[in-house]
Amino acid sequence: MTINYSKIIKSFYFWLFILALANLLLAFFFVRYPLQLNGDAPSYLGAMKIIQGQDYDHNLYGDETEKMLKTRILTTPLMLYASIFTGQFVGGEYSGMFFINLFFYFLIIWVFYELVKNIYQSNKIALMASVLFFTNYCLINYGPTYRTDIGGWFFFILTVLLAVNYFKTSQKKFFYLAILSSSIGVLFKEYGALGLITLSVLILFLPLNLWQKIKELIKTAVLFLIIPILYYIFVYLNFGFSYIDRYLYAVDATILNTADPGINWSIFLLIKVLGWLFLAGWPIFLYGLYQEYQNRNIQRIKILLALLPSSIAFLAWPGLTQRIAFIFVPLLAMISAYGLSKLKNKYVIILILIIYTIINYLIRNTSLSWDLLKIINF
Repeated sequence: MTINYSKIIKSFYFWLFILALANLLLAFFFVRYPLQLNGDAPSYLGAMKIIQGQDYDHNLYGDETEKMLKTRILTTPLMLYASIFTGQFVGGEYSGMFFINLFFYFLIIWVFYELVKNIYQSNKIALMASVLFFTNYCLINYGPTYRTDIGGWFFFILTVLLAVNYFKTSQKKFFYLAILSSSIGVLFKEYGALGLITLSVLILFLPLNLWQKIKELIKTAVLFLIIPILYYIFVYLNFGFSYIDRYLYAVDATILNTADPGINWSIFLLIKVLGWLFLAGWPIFLYGLYQEYQNRNIQRIKILLALLPSSIAFLAWPGLTQRIAFIFVPLLAMISAYGLSKLKNKYVIILILIIYTIINYLIRNTSLSWDLLKIINF
């Protein structure tokens, strides 16, 4: 069997993998922030210790330690168990989580590529959107690292892909797979449930009568809730902790926390978060939005509108950070890529993507004595 190297090199999937790998290496050896054991990382280790019946640092978060660790057990169980299992082969829980996230890193890029290709019917747009997506500083810093966000992001995008397939084909298998994906995803991280919003909006766009749509929406909600509700009951019976407790804890830690008002909800903070979230990409996005208006495609508009509510669902959370708002980036990236596809000069497109990428590498960078967050922090 002869391998056709020329065909491989011309493949969009080949370049997708090469660029994603190069981005990962730069994230590890130039940006370096992903490899830091900081932020939420210790809380996940503590939660994994509890699951295994082992001792943990009871003073990790002072008086709030127990609530924090119970929150992790409630909201990220599948990521915790997957990390524990993988850690048995790679040297511990932290290493297990890191390798799981590496797997999700490549998986989420592939699924996002397929989603954009499905919506725009273009490999070129899908590749450009993927570059805008995986070089975004939030994915770099909070994806392939010692946190649990990327698992939820992956299932969010997977659910949207399955929902779009259902909308386009009316094949029931995609309907049920989207619900299953969301049910599993929410147990990796809450983001994983957001794709269900997109599915629900797309159901409203289907050529069904009102009663049929209502029945489909009720079925969607009931089927989705089966797995999470059973697990939440298990957690409540074993730990005396519910999702209401989790939300109130988040409110206490953000809105009611006068000692740390930095992530409390405000219009100023929203502007700041969104500004950093897609810093160099906003002009591209606005141009893409203009091109969407100029070249209106009814089916695509319905899909993008269905994706919007889930993409801005972070607004419902009491605290605002770029990491939580990252669910907006997939929508921003695909519309921006559509705008780039309308430019005639490919070298201009490449230059724009390079500038966007470099700026993202410099937003938060621990290998340098400075980064953009330190210089332009307001």
